[in-house]
Amino acid sequence: MRSLPVNLLWFVCSISLNALANSFMIISNLGSAPWAAARENLASVLPISVGVCIIFLNCFSFILSYLMKVKFTVSMIIKSMVLTFVFGIFIDLFVYLHHILYVPENIWIRYIYLFIGLNLMAVAICIYFQSSSVYLLSDYLLKAFGKLMKNYTLGNILCTSIPLSISILIIVFQHKVIGLGIGTMFYMFGMGVLIDYYNRWIVIHKVPEQNTYPA
Repeated sequence: MRSLPVNLLWFVCSISLNALANSFMIISNLGSAPWAAARENLASVLPISVGVCIIFLNCFSFILSYLMKVKFTVSMIIKSMVLTFVFGIFIDLFVYLHHILYVPENIWIRYIYLFIGLNLMAVAICIYFQSSSVYLLSDYLLKAFGKLMKNYTLGNILCTSIPLSISILIIVFQHKVIGLGIGTMFYMFGMGVLIDYYNRWIVIHKVPEQNTYPA
């Protein structure tokens, strides 16, 4: 019972850290994470807002996760949607603070921002995969691929190839690059490596989880 507040603290810390990491990637302006890029590209061709695109992609992730035998309850879905909303607010807050404090123009400082963002994101994902059974809907898919491939290096490449394919199709269709860059490639091929690396060093005592995967 005493571990519950500790895990809750770890979980809040991981969500805040993940939002901060995303803000560093956004401010670096060197390419968004694949799911963010897919959201931007969908919003550019469909008569719907970015917010609706986020909901659409989350629902898409949920369906794929379900097809990969991830078991959901209504409570889990509601909590994940609320978490997505809160996560988006945190990202906006951190991006706003960056604009108040400092936005780098030098290319090397932007690469440093990208490096910081990728590493903070990997640490955050390691923490919150271990400290909670409620994730962002797209992260259920990442965890499913990670379990399927038995490591997050290949799992992340397979998972992120889905939103990357969506972005590439739209870019080919409208002949305009949106959201993709070197940061996207680093995320796709490097995030899984970083998660596997930090998983060796970060070990958190977990609250007993719901059985989201069949035995």
